[in-house]
Amino acid sequence: MDFRQLESLVEVLGKGSISGAAASLGISQPAVSKHIARLEEEMGIKIFVRGQKCSKLTVEGEILYDFAKKVVSSLNDIKREVTNVSSEVAGTVTISASSIPGDFVLPSILVDFRRQYPYVNVEVYISDSREALERLVTKDTDIAVTGFSRNTSGLESYPLCEDELVLIVSPDHPLANRRAVTMKDVEDLDLIGRVPGSATRRIWEDAYKEHFGVEKEVGLSFGHVSAVVNAVESGGEGGIVSRLAVGKNTHLVTIPFSPALKRFFYITYGTVSTRAMKVLIDFLRERVLQIIGGVTRVD
Repeated sequence: MDFRQLESLVEVLGKGSISGAAASLGISQPAVSKHIARLEEEMGIKIFVRGQKCSKLTVEGEILYDFAKKVVSSLNDIKREVTNVSSEVAGTVTISASSIPGDFVLPSILVDFRRQYPYVNVEVYISDSREALERLVTKDTDIAVTGFSRNTSGLESYPLCEDELVLIVSPDHPLANRRAVTMKDVEDLDLIGRVPGSATRRIWEDAYKEHFGVEKEVGLSFGHVSAVVNAVESGGEGGIVSRLAVGKNTHLVTIPFSPALKRFFYITYGTVSTRAMKVLIDFLRERVLQIIGGVTRVD
């Protein structure tokens, strides 16, 4: 029996529906339904009276619900007591991040954070944006940092910093001397890209489709941006990546798009359940966000 299953049961009864519980917990409706189904399977009972949806409990369900309320309440009491007596902020915060912020934005920030809060452990799990957000929704991580936000009830998103997508080619490529390129310029290129689920790919594909009305075929794609850069270095015709991923690479030429392909990285989170999580979110707000003329940039 998992605590999250009991928490889902308490919220379903409190909100009166699966959808209400999902919104309150910041997880998907299928996740809540799965929690309830697992409870029934493990206990060998039916929790709700057949045909009554989530409004009327069976006798066994009443007993389980009373137990679940006590467990959830007790754990919340423990968290409050520990928070009140602790003089140091301590604990573990988990972050699911897409590859660009995970590799190039968060490391230096989190090193500074650890200097200020040495008793807070931070674990960063890197994937594409879609998977990173799914980890947050299923409560496998506390915070997500991705290339697009998640508009879901129970979650809060705000821009973390700005990024720009660029075309990378070899120095001897015909486009290498261009100051900027357009979507028309990449129409006939055999581009190397990121796999579906990546915010980088979604952004430039949307721009390409808006221009031509069709999607561009990508014959070679990778889950990690460094592989795209390495593939172009190894003779690939070109790739579209974050400017941050190119860094000081002297073997490739970086060319911006006209109009520029810019996007934001977002931090997304649900319930702020611990002091450690709160201080990290506050730290990100204070140290990363620089509002200059209405534009958010990396400090």
